[in-house]
Amino acid sequence: MPGTEEADVCVIGAGYAGLTAARRLSMAGKSVVVLEARDRVGGRIWTHRLSDGTAVDRGGAWLAPQHDAIFSLAHELGATTYKTWVKGAHLLVGEGRTRRYTGLIPKISPMAVATIALAQFRLDRLARTVPIEAPWTAARAAQWDAETIGSYLRRTRISSGIGHDLYEMAVRGLFAAELDDVSFLHLLYLVRAHGSINTLFSIEGGSQENMVDGGAGSIAERVADELGDAVHLNEAVFFISQRGDRVVVRSAGRVVSARHAVVAVPPSTAVEIEFDPVLPDDRAGLLRSAVGGMETKTLVVYDEPFWRADGLSGQTAQPNSPAEVTIDGSPSPGAPGVLASFTFGRVAKRLDAIDAGERRRAVLDALIARFGPRAASPSAFIETSWWNEPWSRGCSTAHLPPGAITRYGALIRQPLGLIHWAGTETSTTSHGAIDGAVRSGERAAAEILDQS
Repeated sequence: MPGTEEADVCVIGAGYAGLTAARRLSMAGKSVVVLEARDRVGGRIWTHRLSDGTAVDRGGAWLAPQHDAIFSLAHELGATTYKTWVKGAHLLVGEGRTRRYTGLIPKISPMAVATIALAQFRLDRLARTVPIEAPWTAARAAQWDAETIGSYLRRTRISSGIGHDLYEMAVRGLFAAELDDVSFLHLLYLVRAHGSINTLFSIEGGSQENMVDGGAGSIAERVADELGDAVHLNEAVFFISQRGDRVVVRSAGRVVSARHAVVAVPPSTAVEIEFDPVLPDDRAGLLRSAVGGMETKTLVVYDEPFWRADGLSGQTAQPNSPAEVTIDGSPSPGAPGVLASFTFGRVAKRLDAIDAGERRRAVLDALIARFGPRAASPSAFIETSWWNEPWSRGCSTAHLPPGAITRYGALIRQPLGLIHWAGTETSTTSHGAIDGAVRSGERAAAEILDQS
């Protein structure tokens, strides 16, 4: 075939899953070609450089202490990490007042604290019964997969208005989706994959404890540098064909013939690729069912993290507001100061519907109310509505509706002939996190090497 490139493996997608798979395969002596639709590597991890060169993360940014795979990759490449700033008081806004507190427990009613603690204990207990490699085989899988997270939470009866709103927002933030659209079994699986619900919610000891010097995307950039000319940007794959012992992958400017392919893109973009033979109905059903979350991350940048001098950590919460959650996302030197602000699900969608200028004012007004007048004048204001990103279609991971896990779960990691599947959605441990993406790339590479 004229103009066809030959390779052992063609990797579709240069996020952490695809790059990890390509790197492991290349290290094992396999020739690889990586095709990426975007004009950058990293996928849902997107490091942006400010005018002074400071790296800030528009997408995934945080690593938990137990994220061994990404820490190992960082170590291999000489990347370093630092702790997210947590010193000082946190703020919880709601019911007409601002509560200032330290530690894990906000100053809400003892009954609300007790009911939230009980709800988390029950979730952890149920999650421990879910087999991490095959959640669809849990004894109560059919029951849990038939129920939505929203339905389950309505039965938990969290005490007090702010307590209920805070807990609902925290759980909604895990999938950035309407909770009546997500299977309860998927929540249990997510909790099982991270060890506890508190790990998912926490900074210290939890999923938001560590950041990467130079931005989380810098590790992906180092992998791409290692792979060199094997990585091709602006090459959206639109066709994958399997015939005999070869798979042919086509993008706008390239045709690659390989012995294997690794599809390492979000499900909502994978389903738009034309496959020959066509995908089986169940495989197509799985990809169509997995929907990315509606999440907006806004980076509000100041000359310095002035809130620290005021005794504040930068960690705040105000459910249903234009800045539902904020975290100090400043670089390790301490300047500039960066507040990472998030909205999830319906709140993100509602905010996205208004004019950009109004949206900026709404976010800044929320921050001024919490941090004072110095919050009014940022040096940069960077919004990323992840579900509007054409090659992401949501963040940080795709969620599954009721019935999907028990119907399609066995296919999540199962190769389809010469095609292997990677991406954080396919991971067991660290499902939905950067670490999960790295683990999935390692697994896909191992599948191919085992067949060589």
